[in-house]
Amino acid sequence: MGDRWLLRGAEIITCDPEQADLPRGDVLVEDGRILAMGPQLHAGGCRPVDLHGKLLLPGLIDAHRHTWQTPLRALGADWTVMDYLAAVRVKLSPAFQPEDLHAANLAGALEALDAGITTLVDYSHCVESPAHADAALTALQDSGIRALFAYGYAAGPQASAALPTPASRLLDARRLRTTRLASDSGLVRMGIALTEMQVPWEQSRAELRSARELGVPITAHCSAWPMSGPSEVQRMAAEGLLGPDVLFVHCTWSSDEDLRRIADSGGAIAVTPETELQMGMGFPVTGRALRAGVRTALGCDVVSSNGGDLFTAMRLALQVERGRAHERDGLSKVLALKAARMLPMVTLDAAEALGLGRVTGSLRPGKDADLIVLDAKALNLTPLNRPRDAVVLQAHAGNVESVMVRGRWAKFQGALVDVDLDTVRRRVVEARDAVLARVGGAAALLGEREALGAHWDMGSAGGAKDP
Repeated sequence: MGDRWLLRGAEIITCDPEQADLPRGDVLVEDGRILAMGPQLHAGGCRPVDLHGKLLLPGLIDAHRHTWQTPLRALGADWTVMDYLAAVRVKLSPAFQPEDLHAANLAGALEALDAGITTLVDYSHCVESPAHADAALTALQDSGIRALFAYGYAAGPQASAALPTPASRLLDARRLRTTRLASDSGLVRMGIALTEMQVPWEQSRAELRSARELGVPITAHCSAWPMSGPSEVQRMAAEGLLGPDVLFVHCTWSSDEDLRRIADSGGAIAVTPETELQMGMGFPVTGRALRAGVRTALGCDVVSSNGGDLFTAMRLALQVERGRAHERDGLSKVLALKAARMLPMVTLDAAEALGLGRVTGSLRPGKDADLIVLDAKALNLTPLNRPRDAVVLQAHAGNVESVMVRGRWAKFQGALVDVDLDTVRRRVVEARDAVLARVGGAAALLGEREALGAHWDMGSAGGAKDP
């Protein structure tokens, strides 16, 4: 396929405050970027694509996904957060070998692309060795997705021989930053995923400072359960470590004061409604975050428990917030949170949260051509009365017909491009079988919940033992 495309006749949702939606319009893509938009464009030397009866909108952005857990799909369908930590973080994570991680990340990234996700934050906290980090990164690059590879500083309950200390993990992250991820112009960029702040505060401080020295975005799980000590946000604020480069995740138990601190710092929150509701983390913070002025994004989190598409995440976040408002205020005459408000959370607001607002997240000339095409003639979208609302409340991943990332078709007219799906499926199944065999099978996963006591302190921040 060429690199100059004229996409004709779609109904265009721009998700850009300076670009109006078009009931019918064209998009000219050249050298990976949007060159022009408007009705009935004329350009020579292009490959035309007829999109009449289609919806064209920016690619979706998943702000929080543990992509490495793809082989564990649905094993945690009935798990709480304690079950998840015991099974996945204590037992399964150390059982992954580099080849398993590559198979997992490749299948997970392709799953995301297939569902219209053109950018994801890969919170990669299964880094047991430099080879693991390289395998996870290579898989993202092989998939063709845009991603923030957030190198996970978290160690398992027993530190690996390859990365035995917190300092060794910082050094390995620096290795990637100075070699494979030295540039910020590639589709896959470097980020840092902090250890949950149940380690001594000195370690968390060192991780934050290392990320700032590397000049990369930071993401961190935050206030996902009640805390008896100072919160992560309080500790960071006290030492001037908050900033617009920090993407907090969950924040279900964050105080209003902490939310204001995040907003004032320019930071952002990734809400993962499906995980939070299932695992007992509290209600999604969506409404409180928006009211506090926090830039808010959405994430799928873990397919080991739940689904991997953002259409579901938008609906859950919206309807949970509406239900809570009805319960709190009585039957509302006017719904405060509008359906169309969810779209920025998976497009432009999410891009801004990742420092990518000038590159992706909306459709406008000059930005990279990250876009998706939905079949608006599908029965679940017919008749298309309110396009933005329909995307949030009626669309699903099966409507995603085509996906473009930086001007390249990753999915075209219903099929992933240049992907050997049989091989991808075989490898991720083999990874599942190998990992489960190393831990004694799926039935053994919840047999050691007491192991948590040595690693996670669920009641305080900065108080647990060194991993």
